[in-house]
Amino acid sequence: MDVLCAGSFMVDIIATHLPIITPPGGLVYAPDGISINIGGHAANVSIDLAQLGQKSVTAAGCIGNDMLGGYIQKTLKKSGVEPSPQILDETPTAKNISLTVEGEDRRFIAELAANTLLTPGHIIKLLKKQPRVLFLGTIGGLKYVDKALPIILKSARDGHTTTLIDVIPPTEPNWEHLIQALRYIDILHLNNNEAYLITGISDPKKAVIALRVLGANTIVITSASKGLTALRGETIISMPAFKVNEVDSTGAGDAFCAGIINYLLTLKNPIDATLHEFQYALLEGQAAGAACVTSSGATTNVKAEKVRLLLNEQSGTVLSLSTKSITKID
Repeated sequence: MDVLCAGSFMVDIIATHLPIITPPGGLVYAPDGISINIGGHAANVSIDLAQLGQKSVTAAGCIGNDMLGGYIQKTLKKSGVEPSPQILDETPTAKNISLTVEGEDRRFIAELAANTLLTPGHIIKLLKKQPRVLFLGTIGGLKYVDKALPIILKSARDGHTTTLIDVIPPTEPNWEHLIQALRYIDILHLNNNEAYLITGISDPKKAVIALRVLGANTIVITSASKGLTALRGETIISMPAFKVNEVDSTGAGDAFCAGIINYLLTLKNPIDATLHEFQYALLEGQAAGAACVTSSGATTNVKAEKVRLLLNEQSGTVLSLSTKSITKID
């Protein structure tokens, strides 16, 4: 196993371009139909990695012993990912309903179900296979994993597994679960809003330093079309985003993480990436995220040929601007 992607599994039920949301008792037909898609951070990142060319990817999440849980497993296998779910008999597979009225932002109706109940033991058992990289997503929304995050990360470190952790705003009222584990995380990814919620700082360059003070090692803060800010060692890297026509931003953060992992796997030891190599990993992450937003769906356009095309067309400019902006922290 090269990569273990652990976190949430869910099923997205999507209706777009609706003319209205009806009043009580009303009926409206979805002009584009109603689609059912696999979702959740662990599922998205694992599928992205398979589409980028990785052949040894395992995905772990928690599902119910039901029809939709079976759909998730079949979809992962069809995508070239080895599913390793934790299956519960009495809790259903999580579902998320997304409704979009023409000209308006999406509305979501979600449930907290099996997706929140993944256990640390399930992940640690898979870590015994010594994957080269562990992606652990949905931190902040995994009831049992959040509480045992340092234990999981120590297990990964004992097996020489590089860890990339991705967070969401927590269901609990604070970030203590993350702060206690920061020193064990190899790479922490979060967006600008999440960084602000943890540090109270809106400037990403100041926020990465604040996260370092809290104990984080390598930090990457993404800011959508504004690009990213990263801190590795004593060096702050700012990198502009690739320029694309955005259609749907769903899954962009997952695609970004997949791009980073895909590059790091080209190295003998991902954790020992030089600053230059890490900059190239960020570049591939940015390209994968940019490819993602050019189509509807979280994984639709995260494909090797589309990412290569963006890298061929824009990497020189993006890398040049990034290199010029590199600074050292005091």
